[in-house]
Amino acid sequence: MELPRLAPGHLARRGRPCRERCGRSRRAAGRGEPRLTSSPSPDRRAWILAGGLLLAAAFAIRAWQFGNPLIHVDENFYLLVGDRMLHGALPYVDIWDRKPVGLFVLYAAIRLLGGDGIVQYQVVATLFAAGTALLIARLAAPAAGIVAATAAGLVYLLALPLAGGWGGQAPVFYNLLLVGAALAAFKALRSDDARSVRRLGCLAMLLVGLGLQLKYTVVFEGFAFGVLLLGVSWRVSKSWTRLALDAALWIGMALMPTVLALVFYAWRGETEAFVYANFLSIGARSGASEAELAWRLLKACRLLVPPLIGVGLAAWIGGWRARPGGKLAFGFAVAWLAAAIGGYLAFGTFFDHYALPLLAPLAVAMAPLFAARPRRLGVILATGLIAVMGIADGVAYVRGQAKRGGAAQMSELLAAIRPGLSQGLWVWNGDSILYHLTGAPMPSRWPFAGHLNLLREHGAIGVDQETEVRRILATKPGVIVDRTPRARDFNFAVVRIIDAELAAHYRVVKTVKLSKSSLVVYQRAD
Repeated sequence: MELPRLAPGHLARRGRPCRERCGRSRRAAGRGEPRLTSSPSPDRRAWILAGGLLLAAAFAIRAWQFGNPLIHVDENFYLLVGDRMLHGALPYVDIWDRKPVGLFVLYAAIRLLGGDGIVQYQVVATLFAAGTALLIARLAAPAAGIVAATAAGLVYLLALPLAGGWGGQAPVFYNLLLVGAALAAFKALRSDDARSVRRLGCLAMLLVGLGLQLKYTVVFEGFAFGVLLLGVSWRVSKSWTRLALDAALWIGMALMPTVLALVFYAWRGETEAFVYANFLSIGARSGASEAELAWRLLKACRLLVPPLIGVGLAAWIGGWRARPGGKLAFGFAVAWLAAAIGGYLAFGTFFDHYALPLLAPLAVAMAPLFAARPRRLGVILATGLIAVMGIADGVAYVRGQAKRGGAAQMSELLAAIRPGLSQGLWVWNGDSILYHLTGAPMPSRWPFAGHLNLLREHGAIGVDQETEVRRILATKPGVIVDRTPRARDFNFAVVRIIDAELAAHYRVVKTVKLSKSSLVVYQRAD
């Protein structure tokens, strides 16, 4: 029997689908394509583990302060403003301050989480801190490896409390945005594709712009990132036209959040209030004495010099040179740190919490030290530093509770204040969170005590301090809160007005003693 004749290539066509399917399956298996396996790659698993470790560490380090309403006068004021915004108050118009409105919007959003907002803002700040630590590790990994980079993220978390970052200071939030911007800029630095550089530059500058709406000091690091990105744009395109377009686009992204805020205030007819508070008032504020600035800088050096020495050791030991891309990564970290230090020095006030923006680039630049060879040396350095910083955090916690008080002291204050609330409350020298926790109306557009009692704010808040103080006293508030002794930088012309009124018409109903001061509640005698 004769077999049917097959056309040439028929067997090849019939056999090809099977071979192609089998070949594709074998190649896919060899590449480990996601469609054939649901388990993450080893690298991804390592980063998930690092992220979980840093998240757990953030809560372990910071949970001691959860529920403490007296961590710092700044952040409890931000919470007050955020709460009153949800009740219709407009920053700069109904409540005066010079911080960007984005910071108050953030706290208003946190108030939507419920409760009294205290634990809520502290938990959100902890999540931001953990996210920042993870991005620090991602940025440090090319120069140090994932283990040493994760140790650097942990060092950042431990350093925050030492610079006043226990709670929700603005840098605790915007550091996440800046490290994100740094990571995007670094990726652009490693790219040779013009479109990718433009896209990464847009992301970096948008994050900088959002950071500007949390605090304007971000401008220094944002400027450095912008200059770097322009250099990358020129390197990959060699086109003046493209460079100009990129510059315009990136500047627009950085300014967009602030411009949108200005447009909103213009729509509300409050352009003058916005411009004065945000851009002009800071120039009218007087500076501290040279002796005071020197003392603040000395205190800051106690925190900043050890990690700066660590960066110097990392540069000297040079383990980053042996890693692919390590030289570029370490150089980027040092350049970023230089920009951050320049901004810190240029601003020139040297308060403890003004050092918080330096901690992220310090951690990134110091990371290669923890990968020093022999490996045992890196482990010893990392373990020793983490242990010392953990002990320092414990000491800072105990001292902070003794100096500023906590939930127990706040309970004592509230119990003494509430009987006289029907006639009004004025926190002349103390924490503005008292308005929030009592629900009392604010007697002034300037509820932050420092605006009316500090000499450096005289002539810089849009109203005469003495005039506003006399107006408030004329309303005969039922309760006045004070703190003694008064600070050296007070406007003592205002202090004399207050002391005369307290002596004539008020009596002390409660004194809460702290380690270096006392909180005093006065009630109107009549």
